[in-house]
Amino acid sequence: MKRKQKKYNYFSNLKFMLKEHWKFDKLYIILSVGLTPLGALASVTAAYLPKTVLDCVENKSAVSDLLLKVGVMSLALIILNYLQGVLQNKSWTGRNLARDIMLHSLICNKVMTMDYNNYTYNETRVLREKAWNAVHGWDASVARFIELNCTAASSFFGFFAFTAIIVECNPWFIPILILCYGISMAGWLIFQKWKDKMKDKIAETFLRLHYVTYRSKDFSNAKDVRIYDMSGFLMRKIDKHLDDATKWNILRNNGHFINCMLEDVFKFGVSLGAYIYLIYLKLNSDMTLGDFSLYFGAITGFGQWLAKLVDSVSEIISGAHNVGDFRSFLDLKDKMNKEKGSALPTEEELPCEIELKNISFSYDKAEKPTIDNFSLKINKGEKIAVVGVNGAGKSTLVKLICGLFVPDKGQIFINGTDSASFNRDEYYKLFTTLFQDCSLLPASIAKNVTLQEEKKIDKKRLYECLHLAGILDKIEGLPQKENTLLVREVHEGAVSLSGGELQRLLLARALYKDAPIIILDEPTAALDPIAENDMYMKYSELTKNKTAIYISHRLSSTRFCDRIILLDNARIIEEGTHKELLSLGGKYAEMFETQSKYYKEEAVI
Repeated sequence: MKRKQKKYNYFSNLKFMLKEHWKFDKLYIILSVGLTPLGALASVTAAYLPKTVLDCVENKSAVSDLLLKVGVMSLALIILNYLQGVLQNKSWTGRNLARDIMLHSLICNKVMTMDYNNYTYNETRVLREKAWNAVHGWDASVARFIELNCTAASSFFGFFAFTAIIVECNPWFIPILILCYGISMAGWLIFQKWKDKMKDKIAETFLRLHYVTYRSKDFSNAKDVRIYDMSGFLMRKIDKHLDDATKWNILRNNGHFINCMLEDVFKFGVSLGAYIYLIYLKLNSDMTLGDFSLYFGAITGFGQWLAKLVDSVSEIISGAHNVGDFRSFLDLKDKMNKEKGSALPTEEELPCEIELKNISFSYDKAEKPTIDNFSLKINKGEKIAVVGVNGAGKSTLVKLICGLFVPDKGQIFINGTDSASFNRDEYYKLFTTLFQDCSLLPASIAKNVTLQEEKKIDKKRLYECLHLAGILDKIEGLPQKENTLLVREVHEGAVSLSGGELQRLLLARALYKDAPIIILDEPTAALDPIAENDMYMKYSELTKNKTAIYISHRLSSTRFCDRIILLDNARIIEEGTHKELLSLGGKYAEMFETQSKYYKEEAVI
């Protein structure tokens, strides 16, 4: 999959950021826009203050007149600088608030709500990393975008104010100054163009680095890291990706340093030339000390404001590209229907019938389809088991049925209605699913099972589900019972569950949802065969009047199913009841005999 990334122009990005900031911090926008001219006004006032003093002294004005003028201008400077401080403080807090909201609200919400199919693409992960770096990176220019624009506007005010002053001295100063600083700006633009060109490669480098560092400190990997002495391997990987990331940072910092040096050289040259010219005018004309001071300060101020303008425009260009990266991720289009869809089956229409017609599906950049022209019909209330060797397509199949993946071709029908016509989030309500790689939330046991707030939890139903999952006795023995916190990395004093206990708790979560279609994708892998069989028999009782799909490597655990489907290379090679498949003497019988022999030998030992 290769998407054509949408381009966002500057004005579109500015409108977007103003709208987003306005949602959570209106005062920040009001102050930023309203107080924008203050910096230029304060700078001009500061430039005129020494001229006023020198003119009063040179003209031998009254002391009261001098004190009045100086006092008024000083008070104005104090007020202006105070308001600037208020604005700067608000900019800092507004920037941090924007960064946190955009990181933890907009990006995280997008990650959790986008189509799962979309989420699995490598290109999506690169876009996510670019969006994250745009907000959280070294310049954080997305969160500062409004601030940068206000700085640029303030710089324009200052630039034109001092331009007007310098024109009175010598208009030729203006093109000379602009030419010198224009060369500096060209350097920044070239540097920015290089950064934009390298963004994808930089994002991929940091994506790999973040993945490896996350895995190295993930608690679930801690045992393997120690038992298999993986620390050396992981550190070599971290060092490699860190070296790559460091190289990019060095290149970026060197480019920034070179441009800063170039800018400083031009500043020095321009200022030196201007000062020599002013001294010449003072010595060879009737220029007053006040005018000399004003022009001297104006040239310095002009250079500072022009440099600030160049810097802010350069940062705005960078920020606009980063806002574009941020929006590109947020604007990723999903395939599934999020609008009003077909009505879900009513109570009278349950249990559900599922029919797959000629569906095909390929993973991102896969050479061949994982599911190819596959058809299957599951009758209302039927319990089927999908078995087969690893890689046969079992998990992919159930992800297609429950709407996590979208078929490349073909259709999936629920009670005769195309699944694509349902609203995506409403469609998920039809399924209770339990996958191999479920995880716990940093909350109480009760909230982990019900996924609801305390006041909405049905305690009677909670205890029933914990009992059916075979973990009630364990929870009853805990000091806080169902209110016991989980995940020690977040909560001090939280409990840890064994692999089997974790799977039983997750089974209770699946039971609590009580959807009309149940899908279990090898959720009992950590249980012994007897416990697994007992668990499935409980599910058999619970799933009366429900349509159920089970995936298991242990064929003995699926004997209670109405039909067993044996997959090989994503196609059905055998199907029937447990007895029918054994009597057939085919692949299923061979696999069952192999497993039975293993357990018999294990029992003898």
